[in-house]
Amino acid sequence: MESLVRSDVLHRDVDTCTHKVCSRNNNNNNNNNNNNEYLIRHDKVCAHLHYSVCKFLGVETTDKWYTHMPKPVCEEGDVTVLWNQAVNTDREVTANRPDVIIKNKKEKTCTLIDVLIPADRNVVQNEAEKVKIK
Repeated sequence: MESLVRSDVLHRDVDTCTHKVCSRNNNNNNNNNNNNEYLIRHDKVCAHLHYSVCKFLGVETTDKWYTHMPKPVCEEGDVTVLWNQAVNTDREVTANRPDVIIKNKKEKTCTLIDVLIPADRNVVQNEAEKVKIK
């Protein structure tokens, strides 16, 4: 599984993370259109990621990733893949709904994957807001 989801972000100690979809001026119709475009791109990337994880694990999927409709819960053996599910925590966390969660009961591990699709102009700013390294 480690080879499937290889990312520098997955190997960092995460202190805080926040979903930031809304823009500074919600009254502007252009900003609302940009938010909608962001969500469409975000959901397509997440669906492809979910498809790839399920295919790797042997979960029944469609032939093409772009026709894949992620199910909230997919299980194959000792591994459960959760899609857009809330995580209960012992303290209040505003962003408690990662995009994909991979739970391995046998290895007693849980991988949380939260995707950020920044605009070209604010990649560094969004990365700093999304992941704060201890």
